[in-house]
Amino acid sequence: MQFIILIAVLSGFIGLYILAMALNAKVAVPESCKEAYLEAQSCESCSTRAGGCHGSFKDAIEFMKEVKL
Repeated sequence: MQFIILIAVLSGFIGLYILAMALNAKVAVPESCKEAYLEAQSCESCSTRAGGCHGSFKDAIEFMKEVKL
């Protein structure tokens, strides 16, 4: 009986996740954020470096403060 309850709970979480992803895919990017979204989609700085990104969280925050939308 406990196994069936576990399967039901896990199925419920997976179902909620799939539903949230489907609903999120239908939401359009706001016009005020479209430029930043497109820039982020075309960013290749992490893939061009060996080993991925090496920038710190602090550097990312400073960059975001400089880019004011």
